[in-house]
Amino acid sequence: MKLLEFLYKRLKSYGVDHVFGIAGESVHVHFHYLEKSPLKSVLMTHEPCVGYAADAYSRIRGLGAALISYGVGTLNIVNAVGQAYAERSPLVVISGGPGVHERRKYTHLHHKVRTYETHQRVMNEITAVSIIVDNPLTAGREIDRALNMAVTFKLPVYIEIPRDMGEIEIQEEPFQVQNKPEDPVALEEALDEIVKMLNSAKNPVIIADAELARIGLQKELITFAERVNIPVASTILGKSIFPEEHPLAMGVYFGQLSNSKVAEFIHNSDFRLMLGVILSDINLGMFTAKFSPDDAVVANIEGLKIKKHFYPQIGLDVFMKGLLARKDIKGHNINFPRIHIPNYPTGEDKDKITVKAMLTITNDFIDKGYRVICDVGDCLFGGQELQMRGASTFLSPAYYLSMGFAVPGAIGAQIADPARRPIVMVGDGAFQMTGMELITMAKLKLNPIIILFNNTIYATLRYCEPPATMQKHKIPTMDYARMAEIMGGKGIKVQTVSDFKNALQTAKNVKDTFVLLDVILDEYDISPALRTFGEQLGSFVEKSAAGKIKV
Repeated sequence: MKLLEFLYKRLKSYGVDHVFGIAGESVHVHFHYLEKSPLKSVLMTHEPCVGYAADAYSRIRGLGAALISYGVGTLNIVNAVGQAYAERSPLVVISGGPGVHERRKYTHLHHKVRTYETHQRVMNEITAVSIIVDNPLTAGREIDRALNMAVTFKLPVYIEIPRDMGEIEIQEEPFQVQNKPEDPVALEEALDEIVKMLNSAKNPVIIADAELARIGLQKELITFAERVNIPVASTILGKSIFPEEHPLAMGVYFGQLSNSKVAEFIHNSDFRLMLGVILSDINLGMFTAKFSPDDAVVANIEGLKIKKHFYPQIGLDVFMKGLLARKDIKGHNINFPRIHIPNYPTGEDKDKITVKAMLTITNDFIDKGYRVICDVGDCLFGGQELQMRGASTFLSPAYYLSMGFAVPGAIGAQIADPARRPIVMVGDGAFQMTGMELITMAKLKLNPIIILFNNTIYATLRYCEPPATMQKHKIPTMDYARMAEIMGGKGIKVQTVSDFKNALQTAKNVKDTFVLLDVILDEYDISPALRTFGEQLGSFVEKSAAGKIKV
């Protein structure tokens, strides 16, 4: 079959139904083959948005695909691919490129930077594998190898196809997925040690993170927690990995910045099982966690660590399967703090809207039919207090912290799972980066509800700097509600508590386009979580500068 026919057939076999992209001369043949395939193309406005949408899609479906032009498209999408790598999202980036014969004949062609391989080498730094498919004899095997790397290691991959290769005939060969070799002896040895520790523990706890969702182990997490009756906390990146309405849910663990009772319980625990946790400064509450990962059992995609012992042959999926198979783990009876639900006073209907009132009202509004897509900024800190309904219903770039994710991410999320309507939480700074994708929402008749924190500042920069260097970083503002109307959606300006309540109810009844709530906030009004975070971080930075903390 033709190479491009093979590529899109393979993507379909992995559960991909949509390809997000930007039209361009180096990929016009790709769109021709997409039209003939069972996959649907989703055209967007800019390559970073393509990357964010495909990233969100992959977090829900298990694999996402982006199609971009050679050179200008490749380098434009780099940041989104870097985020996917950092947060383990299996994103397939497909690029066009100059033909094999053109590369040999001409020294300079448009979109070339340094060499014809420059873009592939750049991508090599932020993907599990980056390839240029230039040999018809090995093309099928190379594409299969790349896709297998993406789904096995939950990392992005890059596939560049020169324009004279797309319609070349290749031989389709059966592809055998190469899984990591398993070591049942090592697994039993590790499980024996863990079960002994767990059975003797008086206040064990599970800390769960995004890698579980990438592999699709949410149900296994619930089954194990219920069997042994152990409470579960998520990280800030893994928020909602464990259903937050579950009686064993403790909510988000964020070091000393967590709910104080949750932080105290976890810091005093005598057995911490960390499942799929990315050990970053953010997940550990800017290093305010009062325990060392060396004192925990840490299971990741790359392997299992028990104190000082590391088992690279025991990946997270193998470990969870083995853990569930053990029948000798006793149940526990533990008194632990339950999830904190925002219940801040909202004031009178005529009162000016505040962040606290927004959190209380939004939490009451959310039900199991919604998924929150949260951007970076105070919306991310405030969003941690929302109680989500269902597993993996809160998406954010909470480790890599790239602003601009939420609006295009909502497109990818709703296309991946139309059963859950996105609620987008985004600051005005992040919105100005990727807000043009409202046009795409209107074109596709998607209906996210967008809550825009319009405070005219980069709030996290103001409150996460030491007082001596704190700056305002003012953002030029505009009439966002009117902008929404111009771009094909519905816009509502929100200034009071009553405005916000009514706007949510109005948005609930809009079915065929997006609704943007332009929430006018005082620039000094921030979420309790950001205020605490700023105080802790400012203290941390000042002590570091004085040499009192070794960083």
